[in-house]
Amino acid sequence: MGAQHGHHDALSVGGLGSPQQLSTPAYMYELDEIRLCLERSVCRTWWLTATLELTGRPALLVQGGAPGPADAGPRSASARSAKDTAIFAVNFLQRKLGILTLQLLPHFILEPQHRHTLSELASQCARIAQRLASQRWMVQRQLGAPCLIGSSKAMLTLDRSIEASCSDNRPILLLGTTGNEALQTALAIHLGSKAADHAFVKVDCEKTLESPKRWLARARGGTLFLCGVDGGTEADQEHLWRQLKQALGQAVPAVEPAAGVPAIEQDRGGCRLMIAQKSRKRPAGEGMCDWLYINLPSLSQRPDDLPLLTRAVLDYHGHDADDRATDALHHWCANYHWPGNASQLEWAVARLAVLTPNMRIGASDINQHAPRMLREGPLRPADDDDATDALADTPAADVPAPVGAAFLPGSAHWVRCVLEQDASVLARLPAGLNRALQYVGRRYHEPMTAEQLAQQCHVSASHLRFLFRDHLGISFKLLLQQLRIAHAKRLLLELPPRRVADVALSVGFNDFSYFHKCFREITGQTPGDCRRKHSLAIGTHFHDA
Repeated sequence: MGAQHGHHDALSVGGLGSPQQLSTPAYMYELDEIRLCLERSVCRTWWLTATLELTGRPALLVQGGAPGPADAGPRSASARSAKDTAIFAVNFLQRKLGILTLQLLPHFILEPQHRHTLSELASQCARIAQRLASQRWMVQRQLGAPCLIGSSKAMLTLDRSIEASCSDNRPILLLGTTGNEALQTALAIHLGSKAADHAFVKVDCEKTLESPKRWLARARGGTLFLCGVDGGTEADQEHLWRQLKQALGQAVPAVEPAAGVPAIEQDRGGCRLMIAQKSRKRPAGEGMCDWLYINLPSLSQRPDDLPLLTRAVLDYHGHDADDRATDALHHWCANYHWPGNASQLEWAVARLAVLTPNMRIGASDINQHAPRMLREGPLRPADDDDATDALADTPAADVPAPVGAAFLPGSAHWVRCVLEQDASVLARLPAGLNRALQYVGRRYHEPMTAEQLAQQCHVSASHLRFLFRDHLGISFKLLLQQLRIAHAKRLLLELPPRRVADVALSVGFNDFSYFHKCFREITGQTPGDCRRKHSLAIGTHFHDA
């Protein structure tokens, strides 16, 4: 375990910064999303105008849904009574973000129940502003395309869960997906809480070789986010929960939740624990403490948000959504069921954009490059308990993540042996592992999971994981990642030079920011730096495309 570099799963985050300091892509401009929220509000018919003033933003004016009585006519400001105007604070928890001023209909009587509804509307405006601030933070640090955008009913419900979680110290179980939604929800909670100035540590339990004690030490005072906890066998999961329970110093019996008192106190030496689980079933470690549960909505529950999400993916990966997106692309995205949720959507749309350079992505392109997904039929409710990470076309190992895998001592030997298919070395390994490494050496550029590889080699997935760790000292996913980077380095140095994006795609990476991160962490330099240094050494000049 000690061979694993301590920082490779960690993100150290600070404050969000002021709105003026953050770039604001059009699809993440909170005033546009708040405008939609106000226009769709059931109480829009109560006011003539609504004016929202957020700190650092221009005022937003939204017309009401019903005019005043025909005989009332316009009135001057001096003629209006105080009852005509209602002002509500736009607060996220105790932090003031702005004010919402409503010019009510002339004869509308503001009853207590109306005031409560309008106060909730102002709170929703604050939740949207806070969520999109966290999304801008994600984009600035290239942690994946934003997926918590849109104003669907499912997103507004998630907003309320995020706000409630920011002021609740209990550990959190994020149920329904381990993809981008879970990571971005965890970060939104972290950035909205008092722990925002402390470390946010992400650990993929299927990939890391560290012990839970080291995770907790690195997350001290901040947030520890775990994913991949349900990726192994039941025995693997029970072992992980026992280790985590021991590291947290919790008693084995279930903890009865006391009103207002978290089971795991967040003291000066502790951290906030968040765990993402693909299934919506309660985990084996449920009884270790008093959990706060958040059910993450699938994309099939957010059809109204899909056009925005599609644009966000294109923009994030450097493509002009106005030039590349078509009605056919939006129709396909809105009608496909996306079992892999946001991670699969990002992979599929980014792949289409790369395979159709400088062209609008039309129906023929989708039919050529994603025929299986086109044949899978229209949108249908996803079975979240049985949903896989993605289709067989979607590489689970390439889900965008904020961290890469450091090169482990000794793994360079196995990377070379697998790439060169060194039969004399591989033959000394157990038969199942030998078959696995030969298969990976031929197919490392294709989408691949441990389960698929185990099936090819006629062994169980849990036994295959054991073989990798016991004989190679490295997990399957880390070895696959390092094989891809090693081959990418070779391709980058070939003549004539190829575009970095094409190199990434050819070795199996479909998220280019993730490719850059992995390449830098494994080789100590960016792909462009690697190519430039080589060109200087041989006296040629490469141009990074």
